[in-house]
Amino acid sequence: MPSREDLLRYLWTDIIDVHGRDEGLDNLIANCARDPNAAFSDAGPAVERLLAAGASRRDLCVVLRSTAYDAVFGTLYALDDPGVADGESVLMLHEELLTADPSGREGRPDSQAT
Repeated sequence: MPSREDLLRYLWTDIIDVHGRDEGLDNLIANCARDPNAAFSDAGPAVERLLAAGASRRDLCVVLRSTAYDAVFGTLYALDDPGVADGESVLMLHEELLTADPSGREGRPDSQAT
């Protein structure tokens, strides 16, 4: 099991900083195009529209990186407060995340509440 420092380093390098890389936008677009009905596949076309409208790739990476930080921070905070009931495990909880989408669409296009 990794130390706290190892986990935090992993979260920075593999979850947060990955969005600061320019090729990350291309990967996002390509992954979304492979399965247009997959969870969050509408993100690829949204990025393409923003780029076509003149948004800079660097600015989009900054926004994505900031959003990734907010998500990691919020998740770590929630594990502490409110936490989970005594005796309940958070192991493999990531496998259930999409099922918690209130729309029932598991993050697929048009699942975002307006």
